[in-house]
Amino acid sequence: MKELDFTPSKSTEDFRSNYKLHDAAEFHGKNLLTQWGISFKEFGSDKRFEKVWEKGGDKPDLIINYKNKKALLDWKGKRNSKWLVNERAVSAYLEWSEKFHIPILIVFFVFGNGGELKDRRIAFLGKHSYILSKEKQWDKNKTIEFQNDIPFFNKHNFINTILFP
Repeated sequence: MKELDFTPSKSTEDFRSNYKLHDAAEFHGKNLLTQWGISFKEFGSDKRFEKVWEKGGDKPDLIINYKNKKALLDWKGKRNSKWLVNERAVSAYLEWSEKFHIPILIVFFVFGNGGELKDRRIAFLGKHSYILSKEKQWDKNKTIEFQNDIPFFNKHNFINTILFP
């Protein structure tokens, strides 16, 4: 077997620990979608246990459907209220949006150190403004940062984002 000659930016533990917040966001988000009567199905796949995972090919987590309006949705779990997303993921999400002609929604859940939910926001790619972050993150990823105009994630804001982009 060929030996790969590179040092990964993240250790396995660092990579998988990122999923703890994602899993909490997904749990809360799917619960809310179900309560609001919004149907959804999985779109992207979980890669946390793959032996070798390459950058790129990012997919949003879900495809949602409400009153025959569809959108792709990605969950983001955070510890602070900086609305950051990997630049690579945003580029891939925009390609999926163009391919299927449907909007992309990114839902952020902010958790305290004790796991308590502190905030939740929704960003619509193409509607909410963002900038390229000046510095790379700790894991060497370039990120974009949504500005403060992203609304609270509730049923009214969510449905208005889907029905009236």
